Amino acid sequence: MTQNADSRGKSQEIEVFVVIKEGADRYYLLKVERRNYDVYCFLPDLGIHHSLHESGESHFKHEEKTCELGEEPPVALIMGEAGTPIKNGIKSISISGLGRSAGICTAIFSITSLNKDFRKFNRKPRECFVIDKNFVSECVAGIEVGVWAVPSRNKISFEWNHRNIPAELLYKVDSCETQIWIYAQHV
Repeated sequence: MTQNADSRGKSQEIEVFVVIKEGADRYYLLKVERRNYDVYCFLPDLGIHHSLHESGESHFKHEEKTCELGEEPPVALIMGEAGTPIKNGIKSISISGLGRSAGICTAIFSITSLNKDFRKFNRKPRECFVIDKNFVSECVAGIEVGVWAVPSRNKISFEWNHRNIPAELLYKVDSCETQIWIYAQHV
């Protein structure tokens, strides 16, 4: 995590990597960045990312640098909350002053062949959510990773929507307001 903030709400930057561990190897699934009240969800080698801006605009954006066609990771990326269609996306919610928890985006990953489908992750970042594949049943072929905005005054609104998530499958960045929570569960 990179964080620069003070109590008056100056610049906040947070970076969390989400990886899945199988044996001694880690595989890169997702990176979540928060820049003030903008949140970005990047998936390596997909060629697209999801953004939720302070204005409430939510959209997918193509990236210049992509992998070869057909080499994309096996993932479905789903926008968070519904809203009003606008020119380049959806007008939804802003995480600034949010009173309830809100979904930012969800990614569903096929995990049947991690070493073939995902890039190995060898970094040692400050903030890293490591999902141990052993916590997911052997018969499960996929996992859902959700990114949510959770206000500290209303954590129950997240917990109501996501019951029974084990502590080892929930990662909380509570050093900022609104907090960013990332969960994993099998699908």
